[in-house]
Amino acid sequence: MQPIPAPVPERAVDSALSFAGVPLSVVYAESDSIEAARSGSSTAIALVPPFHVSDEDVYLVLPDDIGTEIVDILRDGDLDLLHEAMRDGLLVHGAIESVRKGEVALHVERALTPVKALASLPYAAEVSIGGARPDADDPIDVLNDLDHLRCMIASDFVDEEGLEMILREPEHCGVSWRAPQDAPAHLQGEPTHVWSTHLLDGRIGIELALFTEYEELVVVLRPVVLEPG
Repeated sequence: MQPIPAPVPERAVDSALSFAGVPLSVVYAESDSIEAARSGSSTAIALVPPFHVSDEDVYLVLPDDIGTEIVDILRDGDLDLLHEAMRDGLLVHGAIESVRKGEVALHVERALTPVKALASLPYAAEVSIGGARPDADDPIDVLNDLDHLRCMIASDFVDEEGLEMILREPEHCGVSWRAPQDAPAHLQGEPTHVWSTHLLDGRIGIELALFTEYEELVVVLRPVVLEPG
């Protein structure tokens, strides 16, 4: 299944490039505030807790009625709700500032809906999977060593079971990595989740990866495309 529409205006393509392969901090806001920023009638989005500041000043703003349930949506493989989140959320390049005591706003410099970004966003990396060369690097190690997918201290991007699901299912929405049972306590990170799809040219696109650490969520859009050997 190809969930991403095409094509989009050049201006949207230019805006999307700001979010390519970049860890996006996930924050939350009321739908009305998101819509005002989407329409251009407001340049600030009032956020609801919890707040996490992005090192790159890039954010995925989700409606507060979705909020941290985005983790459950991906875990449960609910593609309908995931597509709804991509439609109703907003990608923002901007800065978080305290407005007054107890109130925090995300000031918008550039904004684009995730579904529009995914229509034009290039994959940030390409990794070959399979092949018969005995000296070939383990693709799991290659994937987990990609700089833009090293988002959390205790979590990786993919493990053997997760990669198998990505390769097998035409569209996969679920866990891609779990902490090994024998990992020390400080490396027992939360599971990583992905949304992937098999493309018409035979490659497999990772449309979204979601990392979790305590209350902080980080999303990377189109982090990598897999080239089966």
